[in-house]
Amino acid sequence: MTTTAAEPTARESLFTRDARKLVWITLLCLFLQVLAQNWSAAPPLPGSTDVRQLGFVQFEARPWIGWVLLTIGFAVAGFVVGVARRGAARWDQDRVLALGLAGVIGVTVLVWIVYFVQWLWVFWAVAHGNLHPITIGDVSWSIERLGDAP
Repeated sequence: MTTTAAEPTARESLFTRDARKLVWITLLCLFLQVLAQNWSAAPPLPGSTDVRQLGFVQFEARPWIGWVLLTIGFAVAGFVVGVARRGAARWDQDRVLALGLAGVIGVTVLVWIVYFVQWLWVFWAVAHGNLHPITIGDVSWSIERLGDAP
């Protein structure tokens, strides 16, 4: 009877696990960004009351490629620089990968903050007479006047 020693298995490095986590967290953040960028608002035209509606300004937001590119850029830069910094005494691959992840999460948080601010901004701006407020990203608008409006 011959016994063979168990073959040593290659251990997965911490960098490999962290890189895999970076990919999954980046995909999750992109999904969350899409949720924050798909919004609509229909504030009433100035002068509308509960009794007499003059019309609405319809705002439709769609995902903007700029946020996607910035997010993927942080992830790719973190990975590429992390590979280049393997074995470095300072700013090693794990720290650089963590910074790339921080950039990805930071962009996602920024997208959600921009969503809330813009949504509130369009209601405030239309109520104060600005029918074409400045917005960030891919936001289209249209004005719908009701039949009895002057």
